[in-house]
Amino acid sequence: MSSIIEFFVAPDDTAAAGVAESGPDGSFESATYGNFDVWSTLVEWESLLSGRGVEELITGGGPHVVAGSDGLPVVLATPGDLTRALASADDHLLGTTAERWVELREEEGETIDDELARELVREVAALAVGAVRTGTSLYCRIS
Repeated sequence: MSSIIEFFVAPDDTAAAGVAESGPDGSFESATYGNFDVWSTLVEWESLLSGRGVEELITGGGPHVVAGSDGLPVVLATPGDLTRALASADDHLLGTTAERWVELREEEGETIDDELARELVREVAALAVGAVRTGTSLYCRIS
């Protein structure tokens, strides 16, 4: 099944949930990609950037659903620690995170282009910088 993944910045869970059906385009700054396991991705990115184990992050809660728990579309709130880690990472760390993420997804049978992975991680990090700077939050819509 093909899916569209839209990362976006919104002021709070209520505002983010408000774009569950229509998407964030035109309402909030966003970056759109497709077809990867976003649930695993968010945990893997946080693990790679923080040095914490995947199991610890999953046990700690990970991303939480703010809209659409019964099927698609779904809006997830990205954990604050991940948002801050993305926002504070330098270009080298973002690049190595993308490389390692491609390897992790490959271990799970999911192929992601190296160049696309670097672009995605850097673009989501740029959104995270904006979220941290403005005191807003980073979200992800899956449709």
